[in-house]
Amino acid sequence: MRRPPSPKQCSTRRGVAAVELAVLLPFLCFLFVVAVDYARIFYMAVTVQTCARNGAYYASNYPNNSYLYNDIYGYANLNDAILRDAGNLSPTPTYTVYYGSSPNGPFTQTTEPSRGGYVQVTVNWTFHTITGYPGVPSNVSLARSCVMEIAPATPTFP
Repeated sequence: MRRPPSPKQCSTRRGVAAVELAVLLPFLCFLFVVAVDYARIFYMAVTVQTCARNGAYYASNYPNNSYLYNDIYGYANLNDAILRDAGNLSPTPTYTVYYGSSPNGPFTQTTEPSRGGYVQVTVNWTFHTITGYPGVPSNVSLARSCVMEIAPATPTFP
């Protein structure tokens, strides 16, 4: 049977937990900041994608600022449709709207085609990290695009 250690033997290990905490706490704080930055960039990427999708939906269904669409969804114009969900992004994201005749591009027209075609809305925003990381840029450009077919003015049913 083992004997319990004497008080003299126990006194040599005093403060070991405090030293371990002092060594590990900066690393744990760094992991927490990395996790927060990862969550922030994921959330902002989803927000930028939502802005692009809303803009493409608005431009594809009611490209001429239809009052019906405005009454149903409450958007005043294409700019409002794109930036409505970007209220928590500072500064305000930039966007481009291009039209084309094929879903694979090229999207070069800045005005809506006379009939048919596709619309591409690209939203750009710059993400700033909480702190700088070695080997990782502190500013990351987020760009999301959405392509939708322009709805015909008068639908045809088979």
